[in-house]
Amino acid sequence: MEHTPLISVIIPNYDHAEFLRQRIETVLNQTYSHIEVIILDDASSDGSVSIIKEYVSHPLVKIVSLNERNSGSPFLQWKKGVGLATGDWVWIAESDDHADPHFLEEMVNSVTGNSTVGLAYCDSYIVNDKVVTAHTFAGIKNARYSCSRWSSNHMNNGIRELEDYVLMAGIIHNTSAAIFRRSVLLKVNPFDIPMRYLGDKYAFVKTLSESDVSYVAKPLNFYRNPFTKKPKDLPLSNFYEQFLIFDWVKRHVPEINDRKFLNAFRTNTRNSLIRNWNWAKLLIYGRLLKINPLLMARCLAYNLVTAINSRLY
Repeated sequence: MEHTPLISVIIPNYDHAEFLRQRIETVLNQTYSHIEVIILDDASSDGSVSIIKEYVSHPLVKIVSLNERNSGSPFLQWKKGVGLATGDWVWIAESDDHADPHFLEEMVNSVTGNSTVGLAYCDSYIVNDKVVTAHTFAGIKNARYSCSRWSSNHMNNGIRELEDYVLMAGIIHNTSAAIFRRSVLLKVNPFDIPMRYLGDKYAFVKTLSESDVSYVAKPLNFYRNPFTKKPKDLPLSNFYEQFLIFDWVKRHVPEINDRKFLNAFRTNTRNSLIRNWNWAKLLIYGRLLKINPLLMARCLAYNLVTAINSRLY
C-alpha cells in the first residue's frame, strides 16, 4: 500500500483577524484531509486570538500556540511551526491568504512518486484587499519572460531553477502557494540567518539547493497583495538580505553558473552610492564588507559604474 503523506499545515498569524477565519476554513475544508494543523499567533491585538480559540477543539487542529510577546519576525514563527510539525510535507499557509479546496490534493498528486522533489508550488490569483482579480502570477511571469512556461505543469532540477529564475526574480511569489518536504527543510535549515523580509526567498533557495521543484499550473492559491503600504526601511533591508542570500549561494552552491549568478546578484543589489547616504547605510555596507569582501567589492564597483552612467546620460 502506498504511503499517504501527512501534511503539516502551519498558519502563522499576526493581526489578520479580518481574513483569519477564511484562511482557517479553507485549510480545514481541503479535499485532502490527512493533515495536522498548527495555528500560531504572534501576540495579535486585533481580536485574532478569539477567532483562533474557536478552533482549538477541532479534530484536525493539533497545536495552538499563542505568543505573549511579538517575535518581531514572521520567519521566527515559521521556524517555531516547522519545529512542531511531524508531517512529511509542510504547508506554511499565511493568514491573510486563502486556498482552493483542491489545493493540497493537487499538490500531493504533483509530488507523488517524485522522491527528488523538495518543493512544489502552484499558480495564484492576486487578491486586492477583498477582491479576487483575474490576474495570476502565471500571466505576469509568462509576459516577463516572453514564454508560456507557467501555463503548464512542469518539473525542474533545483539548481537550474535557482540560476535561471529564483535568484533573479523570485518567481515563487507566495509561500502560501508552496509545500516543502519537511526532511529537506530540516536538513537545510532556512532559519540560521535572521530575516525580516526575505526569509521566504532564503527558504526557497536553500531547499532548491538540495532538491528539485514541481509546478502546478492551476491557480489554487489566493494571494492577498500586501504591498499597499511599504515599510520605510524596505529598500535598505532588502539590499542587506539579498546580499546575505547571494553570499550563502556563493559559498555553498558551487554548481551555479557564475555569469547567471552575477547577473542576478547585480539586479537584486542595486543601491545607489551617490544618493541618500546615512549612518544606517554606512553600517550595512561595512557589515557586508566584513562578511564577503570580494562580493561586496563587486557590488560597490557595479553600483558605482551604474551611478556614474546614470549621471552622464
